[in-house]
Amino acid sequence: NSYNELRDPQGVNLRYETPYVSEFLVANLLAPVGAGTLSQQVSQQEYSKLFERDGFGLSSSTAYTSHGNWRQGAAQYGTFGNTSFAVEEFYDTQHGYRPNSDMEFTEYDVRLKQQLTPGDSVFIQATIANSSGGNLAQYYNQADAALSPFRFEDTQEPIIIAGYHHEWSPGNHTLLLASRLSDDYSVANPVAPTYLLAEDSVSGEVLDMLPIAMEQRYRSRLEIYTAEAQQIWQRTRFTTVVGARYQGGELRTHNSQINIDPNLVDLFFAPVVQELSPNFQRASVYGYEHWQMLDSLRLIGGLSYESLELPDNFRFAPLSSRSDTSRHLLPKAGILWTPFKDTTLRAAYAESVGGASFDQSFQLEPTQVAGFNQAFRSLIPESLAGANAGAKFTTYGVSLEQKLATRTYLAVEGTLLESKVARDDGAFVLTDQGGPFIGTLGERLKFREKSLSLSAHQLLGRDWALGCVYRVSQAELEDTFPQISDAAAASSGFIPNKTLSGTLHTLDLHAIYQHPGGFFAQVNGDWTRQHNGESLSALADEDFWQWNVLAGYRLFHRRATISVGVLNITDRDYHLSPVNLYRETPRDRTFYARFTFNL
Repeated sequence: NSYNELRDPQGVNLRYETPYVSEFLVANLLAPVGAGTLSQQVSQQEYSKLFERDGFGLSSSTAYTSHGNWRQGAAQYGTFGNTSFAVEEFYDTQHGYRPNSDMEFTEYDVRLKQQLTPGDSVFIQATIANSSGGNLAQYYNQADAALSPFRFEDTQEPIIIAGYHHEWSPGNHTLLLASRLSDDYSVANPVAPTYLLAEDSVSGEVLDMLPIAMEQRYRSRLEIYTAEAQQIWQRTRFTTVVGARYQGGELRTHNSQINIDPNLVDLFFAPVVQELSPNFQRASVYGYEHWQMLDSLRLIGGLSYESLELPDNFRFAPLSSRSDTSRHLLPKAGILWTPFKDTTLRAAYAESVGGASFDQSFQLEPTQVAGFNQAFRSLIPESLAGANAGAKFTTYGVSLEQKLATRTYLAVEGTLLESKVARDDGAFVLTDQGGPFIGTLGERLKFREKSLSLSAHQLLGRDWALGCVYRVSQAELEDTFPQISDAAAASSGFIPNKTLSGTLHTLDLHAIYQHPGGFFAQVNGDWTRQHNGESLSALADEDFWQWNVLAGYRLFHRRATISVGVLNITDRDYHLSPVNLYRETPRDRTFYARFTFNL
């Protein structure tokens, strides 16, 4: 649920998708039937545990904003003896705050768990999802989105997951996971960017280059199969987790491009049409050891080996049929120290690597080390660099948490996240031998984010809770094209080596009142300040507050909740660079209403 609160509702920034999906999947595999509902929607309800028992259950949540957005989720679930099930529906429609930023998302999900024997259980999940919309990326100036007026549609029909859990003895578990992942993604973009290069046919040196735009029709059909086995041994002082995973499949891509620049029409006398089916393979072996050295001290160590075969370029047209193979040895280390009863210190270091798409989200391998996430779909902002494959991630984290006798909760956390990607973008190449030929242009991306967060929460009496969370993050993205010299880029104004940076401060102040009779209310103020680095000095710094109020009532013995509120009371718009990760909030004053029930 914590990761769900961090997710981007528009599905552009995918940093937290992997732990959100994987951790609930592993929990459903390990938990016995009846330990909790299989529905992820119901698990997020505040009081759902109070109503769990054998029999049917029904949950629904409907939210509306005056901007015209609807979000509706429903789940029918139940437990009957040795069988649990959940059938879910989720619908989300957003109109956006600029032209062509609408989105519609629909998902249907079925989960079933059967306890075969006291030590054996099986889990099956099937998901069908569809989303469509326009340009959802984040921009400093909303008018810049008009430069990419594309439309997309994404269909997953279906995703199928099957899992098996055998408990040999208390603390001795075997998990097996198999899945079929399917995704059909298409884009229509009248001004898709690409590059035109002039190269020396002998040396391969780029003599001149020109960024160009072409009309594009693109479709990618992904089909990946996963098999993973994991063994857990939990003893008095040691817990060992070992496993192996294999994923294989193909990404069938169709790409057609038509030149729309009248100055280049003679070069592109015919449409460029590509039909490619590059392979994808990933093999992983991992091991983690938890040593409870003292009652107050736990040490964690881990090591994983990854072998990846990824398509060289299946996203940035024109496409490539080649594949790249890479191998990685990835260490992990962590510590959990509780020197006093209410004091906890955590620290972690972890290296990991990403996959080709959402394939890495369906895994048994632990996504956290000492409570710090190590499994990412991406770290580099997609709004600036698009999607990436095979990215390398490094995580450093340290946290101190303190509970006081005054019912005060304090925490300080610092993280350093790094990601590197070497990729090939598509390009059209002219040489003295003619052309244009389909080629590639190498691009190197390096991202670094340092962050510090401080939080304080206070319980007052029976009904009040106060909170304050401050976070500052400094992000830097280096984007280089090693093949392009300053001289070759001079005529077009293209910048082959650039660094984008920004520092973002956020402060969340909130007060919550809850009365035993069912009435509750909340007010919170969100302060945001961003200072843009030298490379973004043309973008003015931003500094603003947004205030929100919410009130509601729980009725029918807390089985139903009605809440209404006003978001962004002061009607404050904002301009933020996407180099820093941030969650988009309403850009004008918005009325909010929500109704939920659990039966």
